[in-house]
Amino acid sequence: MKKVACRYAVVQFTPFSETGEFANVGVVLTCPHTKYFGFQLQTRRYKRITSFFDELPKDVYLRAMQVIKIELQRVADVIAAAPAAGQAEYVRHVFDSLIHPREAIIRFSAAKVVLTDDPGLELAKQFDHYVDRSFASPEYVEQAIERRIRTLLGSLELPHPFRPARVGNDDVYVKFPLVQQHGERTSKVIKPFNLDQKEPMGIYDHGGTWLQRVKLLRRHRLLPQDVLFAVSRPPEADAKRYAAFAEIQRELQAEDVQLVDERDEDRIAAFALA
Repeated sequence: MKKVACRYAVVQFTPFSETGEFANVGVVLTCPHTKYFGFQLQTRRYKRITSFFDELPKDVYLRAMQVIKIELQRVADVIAAAPAAGQAEYVRHVFDSLIHPREAIIRFSAAKVVLTDDPGLELAKQFDHYVDRSFASPEYVEQAIERRIRTLLGSLELPHPFRPARVGNDDVYVKFPLVQQHGERTSKVIKPFNLDQKEPMGIYDHGGTWLQRVKLLRRHRLLPQDVLFAVSRPPEADAKRYAAFAEIQRELQAEDVQLVDERDEDRIAAFALA
């Protein structure tokens, strides 16, 4: 099938114009020469977004999604009715008008161009990348959590800072990114922990790997009593993924691991200061 040139832009949620912070919440894509126009919005898995803007009521985001969905459907109807004469230029003009910079709770990124033989599939691909972050492995997400926790710990001015270190001995050990030591003694461990994978099996795989590492260190009496996992978890409404998370959580707690939400800075700080 012949490839066609399409233009797409990322839909961004910007509730606070004062800070300029935004979250990617959708993608719009059009092919001027075929009159294709499609869009996909994040209306199901939005906990990450509402958690980021945690002082904002959840219904603000949901209402914004309803409003932009209506607007995008209107644009789809306009493009579908584009005149045959000058069609491509007309569609480009409509798309440019849609994504024109604006001061609003919903805005759009600059347009990008892509060649594809399946615009619908390309739309889903770009959504996976920019919104669902298909490139983000558990380790990638955990690095972002680690940076936030490291900033928090730095603000506490602890007499014994948390640093990356191996916990164990020469034969049995595990590397952790945040370890507090008093001389040669390891006193506390903090582990950023992503259990918000897209599928239950992903949660079992990643959770099970670290569960076995904890069990190994406990069995050899190499892990300190104070161990905290700062967890990114799936929403309770997603019953299957949450059940997988809950099972991993129970088994880690049985190994005396404390699990707290990765954004609960008060509990993380209290653990570090105790």
